Amino acid sequence: MVSDIIELRGHIIDSLTLPKVLDQIVTRGATFNIVEFKIGQKRVDPSLARIEITAPTRTALDELIQRLREQGAEVKRPQPGDK
Repeated sequence: MVSDIIELRGHIIDSLTLPKVLDQIVTRGATFNIVEFKIGQKRVDPSLARIEITAPTRTALDELIQRLREQGAEVKRPQPGDK
């Protein structure tokens, strides 16, 4: 099993980006864990979701992430000093 963390920013709830991304993850045989989730307090405030995705192989994960990038996801690989 391999995993990466993606990040979604913006109006990810009302644009249905978040549910679309989660659906893509599940239907492609991967699993997810929402690591961080912040909802904007006002209509103009963006939301943020960091989601760890786990797939059986690196190839499967890379293909999935490529599709999620089309939905606006960015890969966030750990940096030195991150916890």
